[in-house]
Formats: sequence, C-alpha cells, structure tokens
Amino acid sequence: MGGKSRPANSEMVAFERQQAKEARQKEEERKARLEQGKASIDALFAGGGFDEPFYNKYKQASLGYTLPQLEDQYQKQREQTTYDLARAGLLRSTSAGQAQADIEAQKLAQEAALRSRADQEVANLRQNISGQQSAALSQLYATEDPQIAANTAIQSVQQAQLSQPNLSPLGE
Repeated sequence: MGGKSRPANSEMVAFERQQAKEARQKEEERKARLEQGKASIDALFAGGGFDEPFYNKYKQASLGYTLPQLEDQYQKQREQTTYDLARAGLLRSTSAGQAQADIEAQKLAQEAALRSRADQEVANLRQNISGQQSAALSQLYATEDPQIAANTAIQSVQQAQLSQPNLSPLGE
C-alpha cells in the first residue's frame, strides 16, 4: 500500500510536550512582565509622596485659605453688630447677647462646612490618585508591556503631585 507515512505516536507526544513546555515558558514570561510592571507602578505611586502628610498638606492649604477669610468676616460682623446695638442703646441687653450668640453659631456652622468641604476634597483627591493607579494597572494587563504602563504611571504621579485645592473666595 502506498500511502503517506504517519508520524509515530511517540513523535506526536513529543511534539505536544514541546508545545506545552513552550506555552508554560511564555506564560511564565508573561507573569514576570506583569509582576515587574505592577511592582514598578506600585513603587511609583508609593514613592510619589501620596502619604498622610501629602493629604494633610493639601487639606491645610484649603483651610489656610478659607478659615482666615471666615475669621475676617466674623470679626467684621461682630463689630457691625456691636455698633448697631450701641446705636440702639441695647449693648448690654439680652438682645445683644442673643445677637452675638447667633453670629458665633453661624461662624461655627460655616467653619464646620469648610472643614467638611476640605475633607471631601481630600477624599476626592485620594480617589483620583487611586483611580490613576488602577488605570495604569489596567493598561499593564491590557498591553502586558511594563514600560508603557510605567510611563503612564509616571505621568499620572507627576500630574497628581501638582494637585491644588479649589481656592475660591468665600461669599459674605
């Protein structure tokens, strides 16, 4: 019979083993690239200074801008109320005490609101930085290229380090 010769069973087994070995090797190389990229991204964000002092500095920048404005407004309102009460002859009355207490309560409420807003801004900044780190990791897993992901992480870290609180003047 003149047919084509078929590879021996042992040759097929050897070929399949070689393919499996190559597949394992490629998977190990892929995992090593991913681990290298993840370590690089984690190091960039950890080394980016995104620790408690960074977030506290951000918060203090916000409060350092708004709390003095609040204090100025409080002092002006206190003085105005004192002058108004003095002109009306009510400086030593219970109305005067109530007016001053109302001004103080308004100041405390506004201060609490400013502190809450600063806390919210810090929480948003934390979430933004975490999101940027996640995006760099997603890019790493999508491309499996640690260099591209590291470059993305470097840009994200540099941008996040420049973050400034929203410094808008208070209303009256």
